[in-house]
Amino acid sequence: MNSAKFKELLNLTIKNIFRRRLRSILTILSITIGIAAIISLVLISNGLFNTVEKQFESMGANSIFIIPSSFGTATNGEFEGPPSGGDFGGSSRLGSDATLTTNDVKIVEKIPEVEDVYSWAYKVLKIEYKNQVNFVFILAIDEKQADDLFENLNIKLKEGTSLQDRRGHFAVVGSYFAEKLYDSPVKIGNKILIEDTEFKVVGILDSTGNLQKDSQVYITNTYSSEIFNSSNKVVDQILVKTKSDADVIQVKDKIIKRLEKTHDKDTFIVIATVQILEIIKNVLNSIKVILISIATISVIVGSIGIMNSIYTSVLERTKEIGILKSIGARKEDIYFIFVSESLILSAFGGLVGLGIGIGISKAVEWYAITKGFGILSIEITFGIVVLAMVLALVIGFLAGILPAKRAAKMNTVNALKNIS
Repeated sequence: MNSAKFKELLNLTIKNIFRRRLRSILTILSITIGIAAIISLVLISNGLFNTVEKQFESMGANSIFIIPSSFGTATNGEFEGPPSGGDFGGSSRLGSDATLTTNDVKIVEKIPEVEDVYSWAYKVLKIEYKNQVNFVFILAIDEKQADDLFENLNIKLKEGTSLQDRRGHFAVVGSYFAEKLYDSPVKIGNKILIEDTEFKVVGILDSTGNLQKDSQVYITNTYSSEIFNSSNKVVDQILVKTKSDADVIQVKDKIIKRLEKTHDKDTFIVIATVQILEIIKNVLNSIKVILISIATISVIVGSIGIMNSIYTSVLERTKEIGILKSIGARKEDIYFIFVSESLILSAFGGLVGLGIGIGISKAVEWYAITKGFGILSIEITFGIVVLAMVLALVIGFLAGILPAKRAAKMNTVNALKNIS
């Protein structure tokens, strides 16, 4: 096909699209909805996936967590998920040795491949500030390791000072706790009452994007026994950092074997960050597949809408097809007219759907941020644009090929008589 014929046929196609403006708009809308649904779901699921991955990467691939099995079921120290009771608060199988202690920390520290070990205890307690009461997580940490622990957990100080080497009733609070939890903002130097014990706020942390973390309060474990009503030797979580050249899974297995000497097998969980990340990846990927499968239904409906529109166009232009054939139009020219019409409509639908999909995902991101959940970060990549346009064009081609085939096979005499 020479350029002159190409321009002439393309011009004929575009004129037909504008001549049937309302139908063209409705056809474009049918594919727009499907593309917008798929793009928004892909962007949102990718945003969650990338944010989770970055958070675990910042924590390091050489991290191992040890927690009591009251936060999940365990078999030989391996994590298997929440207990059958459904929540993470407790398990009827737990015995008297179901808690972790500072003695366990010392046991883990003796493993040659272990570089650092951090531990902390936490509890939901009443905190009063200016006669207003809230219940939040209080974390008791070792003041000798405060800065290193925050660094390993990717927690940054926004203002004030940390708890490093501090002995006294001092507290460091999250950004949401300081700015939004109470009617009046909590500032450096203010006093808060934790279970009626007065603590001075000395630091405020940067926002992590996680509402629970940003609402937490950190104190030193020296004074935690006063408000926790328990021995300061009890810990709720242990973070182990292995040496850079160590095999994390092998170190995890060593930890399990050593802790089994002082604990029953089903009373603690040992899990590496790489395993946690893998579990989360599998869950997110499963959700992503389900959501995109649902959105694909919209795309299929859209493709049927385009095909129906082109079929109708073929029926309405039967005499025009006969005239074109009688003056020398070949089958490939007829194919070109109707397939190009389908592709143009689908391409416009893809562009509009791409814009709407990006808009929806950005609106979800903004809503999450306004609600204190800044963990969703939407990234618009070139690959997303390519996905939207390729998907739209493939749909347009497939939806247009059958009606075009019917038009191309029409008998010229019958077409001139307007017999479809």
